[in-house]
Amino acid sequence: MERTSLIDNIVLEIRDKIVAGKFKEGDMLPSQDELARDLGVSRASLREALNRLALMGLIEAKHGSGTFVKMTTPADVMNSLASLLVMDKASAAELLQARFHIEPVVAALAAEHAGKEDIDRIRLQLEGMASEFDRGNLENFISRDVLFHIYISKASKNRVLAKVLGIIREILHQFIVKYFEKEPSSVSTAIAYHREIYKAIEQHDPGAARKHMEDHIASLVKRLMENDISWE
Repeated sequence: MERTSLIDNIVLEIRDKIVAGKFKEGDMLPSQDELARDLGVSRASLREALNRLALMGLIEAKHGSGTFVKMTTPADVMNSLASLLVMDKASAAELLQARFHIEPVVAALAAEHAGKEDIDRIRLQLEGMASEFDRGNLENFISRDVLFHIYISKASKNRVLAKVLGIIREILHQFIVKYFEKEPSSVSTAIAYHREIYKAIEQHDPGAARKHMEDHIASLVKRLMENDISWE
């Protein structure tokens, strides 16, 4: 645990230097001896941290030349967040808590900014969810559920919030699949919440959209905490 935490801290420190521009695109990083000395860590821990950063796409090792900083975009930073969460095995409770604070804001923005095409897309997914539920097709229901939330995030017209929310949902996906498999009765409850969210967005009522999304996610959190569903 201590070693994992140390490596995570090294990853965060180097990543922050890249994001802040202390290590710029195309820069060659200091030698491993120098970098390990500056960070006060062992070369073994540093090597593992550098491997993680390479997997995140933030640095690139060139044989015989050294390790260089790659171009960093907002998407790279968001993707590196996803990688760290997976590595840390962040709990479903923490991710759902983050979703609880982000997605209601996204729903409120969608109610403000959604155009006719956005509303039609959201409605079609809601109708598809109900149809798949009636057919007993859980897999297709979940796919429609994912698209319902994706189209709401797109309707918010805030790409940063939509990206963060997409990462959280992606990490939680398998957990939520297991939840619906274990608690199939919760599907009808979820559809009811989705209908209220859709109505609020259709009526351009940000307050109602926010409240109904909060109620939906709070219900999901409560049910997940009451049921023993393993992460693995």
